[in-house]
Amino acid sequence: MNICKALSTGVGVIVLTFGLSACKGEGPAERTGEKIDEAAERTSEAFEPEGPAEGAGEKIDEATERAAEAIEEAGDQAKEKTRRVQ
Repeated sequence: MNICKALSTGVGVIVLTFGLSACKGEGPAERTGEKIDEAAERTSEAFEPEGPAEGAGEKIDEATERAAEAIEEAGDQAKEKTRRVQ
């Protein structure tokens, strides 16, 4: 899933870059940019199916991140306490 997100983010950045450079009015570049936006959106939707497995994966990712933060914070607190003792 990370590759799909990176790909869709990259496409989005490219689309925005081209879109911002064509802000003078609606011309061929503007219409092309809109078509690229639509294609990128469809591609993103195809690679991001929403379902129970996706939701469970997101919850696991969030729990892992919270656990890592808690471990890091506990380590910082332990370092601080050992500094006070010395």
